[in-house]
Amino acid sequence: MNSNFPKVSILILTMNHEKFIAQACRSAMEQDYPNLEIIFLDNISTDASLEIAKQTLSEGKIPYQVFKNEECFGVAKNLNFLLSKASGEYIAILSGDDWWATTMVSEKVKFIQNNPCDFALSDGYKFLQESEKLCDAYSGKDKEKVMAMLGNFFHENVTENRTVNVGTFVKKSILDQFPFDEDIQTEDWDMNLRLTHLGYTLGFVDKKLFYYRVLETSLSRKWEVMEDSYKKVTHKYLDYINSNSDLKMKYQLHLLQFRYEIMLSKTEGRNLMEKYRKDWLKEKYKIKYTQPILFFKLLLSNFK
Repeated sequence: MNSNFPKVSILILTMNHEKFIAQACRSAMEQDYPNLEIIFLDNISTDASLEIAKQTLSEGKIPYQVFKNEECFGVAKNLNFLLSKASGEYIAILSGDDWWATTMVSEKVKFIQNNPCDFALSDGYKFLQESEKLCDAYSGKDKEKVMAMLGNFFHENVTENRTVNVGTFVKKSILDQFPFDEDIQTEDWDMNLRLTHLGYTLGFVDKKLFYYRVLETSLSRKWEVMEDSYKKVTHKYLDYINSNSDLKMKYQLHLLQFRYEIMLSKTEGRNLMEKYRKDWLKEKYKIKYTQPILFFKLLLSNFK
């Protein structure tokens, strides 16, 4: 193995991405890094995703393998399957509707070789498919906050996922030992927490290396699924969360948000929606402000 260019396995997972899969595959094939393999899995697409991917991958010079499920599985189970087929020293994960800058892999390898870290994220862009608008993945000072909290990542992220996890890059040996939890939908947030809780170090490459496509059907819009996954991830660390008053408050506020977002998503009447919003505000203040006088002052000020 060339120590300067250790092999990187690019894991591509797709399901019904026929409009986007060629772009995803080409972004993997056009990496400026010289030692790659591509492991591709189609999760029983009902469109032409698989055929397009096969054709696209066949046009390149990078070794690749293509697999297709016989039944539908969750993302984590699919990633564990892809991991079992990979032979690289590092794993880079690409969804079939996202794409990368040509330097994504080379920048991640260089960073992880020159810094004391076991896995790495980066800056990037969000592409809003409906409006075809490109915007920063991190708005305002969010990126600076993420970079500042890397040394205390687990604590700062245990009640909320504060990173954009596109182009996850991690040492394969770590994932072999600690694979993805197949009972969880938000497998990337769960992996970040699990590995940092175990003492592995997360790094952040301050360069725009990915394009995250935001679709109307994205998981972030499905509140019930999000709530279920949120509870499953945080349940592992409830003792830690409950031992800290700030984390406990943040946790309760997130659960409250899920409850009311689900109620609002199922409500059409304007009056009832307004009632839910007022009830939500009342309950939020009860959690955030334990001093009765301050609580009522803030509450009244929002209903004037």
